[in-house]
Amino acid sequence: MSKVLISYKKKQNESPYLRSWIQSDIIHLVKKHIEHPVWPEMRNFIPPLRGTGPSLFSSNHLSNRRHLVKVTGFHAVHNYTVYGSVRDADCHLLVEFTPQCVAEFERHHNIRLTSNTINTIFLIGGATLKYLPVYELRRSDKWVVNICVDPQIPVIPILVVEECSAFDLDQVETRLRFPYVYSLHEFVSIFHQT
Repeated sequence: MSKVLISYKKKQNESPYLRSWIQSDIIHLVKKHIEHPVWPEMRNFIPPLRGTGPSLFSSNHLSNRRHLVKVTGFHAVHNYTVYGSVRDADCHLLVEFTPQCVAEFERHHNIRLTSNTINTIFLIGGATLKYLPVYELRRSDKWVVNICVDPQIPVIPILVVEECSAFDLDQVETRLRFPYVYSLHEFVSIFHQT
């Protein structure tokens, strides 16, 4: 008998806490910011985490879909800043974990940020959205990633994370492939309209 996939199982998310937000929220901001003469930084794009210990996992934090991401890889460590990739339920985004964030994570969890945390869901906060010129991405040793960026795109958005904590250490790995937001047609088409 052939295997039949019921529609609700075709795209089954590995965690009910990991929801889609990168594509819609990032594309919305890029559409707004493309009109500006300078690409602005968005401080507290993801609000700071309030509290410590169990209070970090309050309904306020868990209800904001931007607070939860899955770490999918680390590219480099430079001057105590960790460069990597995260994703939501649908696509990837480049990320920087600041030295303060890394130190707090390692002190709280007693493990290195980069040690056995790939495919871990992180609770993040105090994150700034900034725009990185594509030429810096290509010539930098901080980002060891092969992303095909359209030549019309001058900058890409990345997250700079000030706070993080391991939320789900199950490290469930999915067989599905997730694109970077930078390669999505909806993102690329913004730069072809100008």
